[in-house]
Amino acid sequence: MYKRLTNLRFWLLVFPIGWLAMVFISIAIWPSPGAASPDELASEVTNALRAHDFHQLQPLLAVGGEDVAKSTVEHLAGAQVDRGGYRDGAVVVEYTRFGTSGVFRLPVEEQDGRYVVNAVVIPTG
Repeated sequence: MYKRLTNLRFWLLVFPIGWLAMVFISIAIWPSPGAASPDELASEVTNALRAHDFHQLQPLLAVGGEDVAKSTVEHLAGAQVDRGGYRDGAVVVEYTRFGTSGVFRLPVEEQDGRYVVNAVVIPTG
């Protein structure tokens, strides 16, 4: 056994196999983007906006990634997020800024059985 552990060929074979196994396991347990239900999604989006944390919001977005998450969080930067919930096919976030109340709506989409928000506004016409 000692001879095998000191053999370079053994380690050149074991290391790549171990590395590939670790990568496959990491991919298998990686969380899916979005949330299991619209209500859970609304809660997670509200918490992310309340904390002003775009890293927490990014995996909940349907499109756009980091740039859209940053601009969405910046949109509510000076506001206090009061509450949020799922209504009429959208996550509705109620906020207060400088004593004035407002509502921020994010349409909800279903992708591969998971629910995500689409914060990108696409003009129609």
